[in-house]
Order: sequence, then structure tokens, then C-alpha cells
Amino acid sequence: MRFYRPVFFFALCGLLAWAPAQAQSPVGPTLAGELGGTLKALKFSWAPELVWRVELTTVADARLQLQLFADAPGARIQMRVAIDPNLDVGSWTLREGRLDPAIWLPRLAPQLSSALAGAVAEGEIELRGDGVIRGGQLEGRVTLEWRRGAVRHAAQGWALEEIALAGDFIFAQNAARWSSVSPLRLTIGTIATGRFGARNLLVRARMDERLLPQIEEARVEIAGGEIEAAPFTLPLSPPVIQVALQMRRIGLADVVALVPTGLAEAQGLVQGALQLGWSKALGLQIGAGQLDLVPDEPMVLRLASAPGLLSASVPKRFALLPTWLGPLARWAAPLNPGYADLVAIELGRTALKVESLEIRLTPEGDSRGQSARVLIQARPALDGTSVGPVGFEIGVKGPLAYVLRLGAENGATLSLR
Repeated sequence: MRFYRPVFFFALCGLLAWAPAQAQSPVGPTLAGELGGTLKALKFSWAPELVWRVELTTVADARLQLQLFADAPGARIQMRVAIDPNLDVGSWTLREGRLDPAIWLPRLAPQLSSALAGAVAEGEIELRGDGVIRGGQLEGRVTLEWRRGAVRHAAQGWALEEIALAGDFIFAQNAARWSSVSPLRLTIGTIATGRFGARNLLVRARMDERLLPQIEEARVEIAGGEIEAAPFTLPLSPPVIQVALQMRRIGLADVVALVPTGLAEAQGLVQGALQLGWSKALGLQIGAGQLDLVPDEPMVLRLASAPGLLSASVPKRFALLPTWLGPLARWAAPLNPGYADLVAIELGRTALKVESLEIRLTPEGDSRGQSARVLIQARPALDGTSVGPVGFEIGVKGPLAYVLRLGAENGATLSLR
């Protein structure tokens, strides 16, 4: 990693002026000067213009001392470099490095996701570092820290509070990229949206020489339980997520509130696994997965009104006489005592105590073209009914990501037929 060319150019000019004087005055400063200008990163059109300045002096041991200053809206960097006249060996210290996320997030947001447009950020981002110069190249360590952070989007109704990020990076001689010394640690105290909330997000990641994050650990508390991700790689240009999630003791009530399931109400816990993907181009992508009832927790649910879901398969009356007897046959046909109870269940009037529940997600579609299927075995929660165990299935057809997004954004429910 080399200095910007203007710095080297100035240092070289200084050396030419300094060499003759050195023979006459071998002790004490013999050269001082200053150079500055502006720099626009053409590769990153979103980046602001950088105003830079370099102060150069020579010191008693004939080394060159450079003070580098760089300023941009919401950013300030100050660096000290001491190097021999051959620009080959020396040391450097990053004395000050600050970024204001309130200014930089609006610039970075379009590069990450259109969903971030309009978001605001706060906190303090600080950079510190030091190292040596060998063969004209920098080696050393830089520490990044974001304190008292937050990101909010009032229009979309979500907020990330109590953000903290810390990590150390190193770069060695002839290394093309930086890499992390130890895992970067990101924590978010609370995550709030209009549909659900989460807390205590923890992510640990390492950066390889390509600055490619390798996520070693990621977990969050949500809906009374926990979701943990298997280790995965997170490309940043463009950002793409493909991750396997393990879900433990998640509240079904929160799932019902978020996802159209055909259930009006649900209490209990589920667990299982799910594949999840996201990209700027395709948005949210739900992969294959399965959720099951947590066996040690009672589960009670109530169906959204679905007339005929259960009652259509059973007679309202029992036919004891042949129909050709007309009124006599109808008079002799007793009512089915379970019919009214089934109607009460399918209309959501009677709650069900669940004995088994299985949610299967097949985004590519199963043999019947269903992208999601809910299998339930249950019995009425109230005693005294004439209905025993009932089993039924809720099927979802169509792109699963669209169905989930419909529920998350509009609060839609699923009609059972």
C-alpha cells in the first residue's frame, strides 16, 4: 500500500533541494514545506471531495517527517510519517481518524440497498493505528470503533438502537488487501419494526485479504426465542446473503402476526430450520425449511374464518332411512352432534389445542405446486364437545417471498378453502 502520488512527488522535490544543503548543515532541520489540494475518487462517484494537505520537514537524523491531513464532510484524518531519505524505511501513526455516520450513511445507502434511502444514523466512528514502512510499503494495524450508534427510518417505521462495532485490521508487506486480526464484533441492543421486535443481535466476523467478511457467529433474540445462523460468507460488492438459520423456541403468535397462515390467533412455541437469502437485485428470498411444535410447551390456536373447511366433509344429519321415503326419511335423520362443533372450529369460534404442528416451506413448489404447507393435528380446547381429534392442512400457492412480504407489509391474512 503506497502513499498518494502527490505526497511522493513533493517528498522527491524536497530531497533534491535538501541534498546540497545537507553537506553544509548536517545537524538540525534543513527543509520545511507544505503542499495541498483536493482529490475526487472517480471510482466511487458517491464519495465526497477530499481536501488534503502535507507538511514536510527534515529532522536531525536526516529522516523526513510528514504530517498528512485529509478532510471531507463528516470525515477527518491526521497521520504522521517518519521515513528515511530513500523513502524506504520508517514508521507511521494514525493520530486521528473520525467519520460521522449521519453524513456518510446517506452517501453509502444507494450502494447497499434502496430500502436504506431516507434512513438516518448517529454515533461516533473512530479510527486509530500505527505501524512501520518497509520497502516503501506500509505495514501495521488499524482499529475501527463505532460507539453509541443508531440507524432509524421514520417513514418505514424501523430502528436499530444501541449499535456498537469494533475490530482490528492488519496489512503486511506485499499484501494486496487488508485482513482482520480478530473477529469484528457487532452488537445491536434493540431492533424495532412495525410488525415485530428483536434484541441483542450479535455478529462476529473476520475479513480476509479480499475484505470479504466471513461470518463466524450471528444470533438474535426474537419472539421470545433465538435465531442463530450457520457460518457464511457475505460478499459486499454487491451485497448478497445466503444463510442457514436455526430457530429455537420462537413464539408462534409473532409468526402469525408477521406471516399469512390462515390462523387468527396462536399461542405456543416452534423450532426448526430455514434457508434465507437477500440481494439488492432480488430482495428477500425464502428457501426450504421446516418448523415444528416445541413438545414441552402447550399450543393453542384459533382459525381465521373458513366456512366448510371441516364441515364440508361430514353430514349435518345422519341418514337412517332411504331418501325415497321423503319427509319420513328427513324426520328420521338425527342431527350430527359434531357438526355444529366443527362449524364453530372452522369459523374461529372454538380454539384448538394442538397435538402436532408442522410447517414446511418449499419455495420451488411441492408436487401440488404449494410453496408452503401447514399440517395440524388438534382437538377442541374446551371440554364437553362431541368432536375428537381433527387434522387439516393449510396450503399456500405462489411465490413464497411475495406471500411473506404481503403479510409483513400489509398485514394480509390467508383465506382457507
